[in-house]
Amino acid sequence: MRSFFVLIAFCFAAAIVIREAGTGHEPLAQPLPAKLADTAPHLPLPRPDSTAPLPEKVTLPAATEIAQRAIIPETQKAPSVPVTKVARPEPAPARAKSPPLAKAIPQQQPQQSDTPCTDLLAEDIATVQLSASVSGNSGDAVCGDEAPARMSAVKLRDGGTVQLNPPVLSGCGMALEFARWVRDDLAAAARHAGSALRRINIASSYSCRPVNNIKGQKLSEHGRANAVDIGSLVLANGKTFAIFSADAPAILLATMRASACERFTTVLGPGADAAHADHIHVDLAQRRGGYRICQWNMPAWPLP
Repeated sequence: MRSFFVLIAFCFAAAIVIREAGTGHEPLAQPLPAKLADTAPHLPLPRPDSTAPLPEKVTLPAATEIAQRAIIPETQKAPSVPVTKVARPEPAPARAKSPPLAKAIPQQQPQQSDTPCTDLLAEDIATVQLSASVSGNSGDAVCGDEAPARMSAVKLRDGGTVQLNPPVLSGCGMALEFARWVRDDLAAAARHAGSALRRINIASSYSCRPVNNIKGQKLSEHGRANAVDIGSLVLANGKTFAIFSADAPAILLATMRASACERFTTVLGPGADAAHADHIHVDLAQRRGGYRICQWNMPAWPLP
């Protein structure tokens, strides 16, 4: 009977030992929640640390406590950056309606001459008469010029005059340039030579003929009333100097040649050809590229 109670006590003690030892066994794996098990059934479950005791109850902080913990103290807050207010531009004042533009009044332009004849008469530089156009034929060429000028004398700045003998018959443009040449260049050169210029002997002006009077040549500038030939000069002391004379004052002929080649597009004199051995020819012919001709050899003056 005694051994029976000993056996029961032994079994009871063994049961207690087994129970106490059972607490160190790995717990059975807890089933995953339904949602997680459906999405990742293949993931292995984490193994908890067997030595750490399991808390009896996990208490989560309330939502209000979490919010309070998230509040940053005033001392830890970042300094606020002052916001600069951008000034709004004030609206532009309404533009006043501009009055309608007034019509521009054309300024009075100085009147320009319609023809060289207007300039010739306006300068009052010569004794001149305007006549009807002259005409003629030179072979197949028609001569003539509208309103040619008949110029008999050139008026000098000192009030004197230089007679043209015979009068020059030419276009107004040629007459005006010839009169300026006589007044501003030839008269001054004659005074330097010791006497005033009183007369110019004209060898030719308007003439309906070919160049150098050679049949078959083109129309001469004389036929266009655009040329004048000079034979000799007469001074106030009574001396007459031919263009080729060796006794003519050197300053007179040299100035005459230089100024003629500057004013006219063609100057032909002694040395140019046989046709101009005893006179000089000046004209205002227009050539391509503004080409000019100046051919006049000065006489060989004797040494003093």
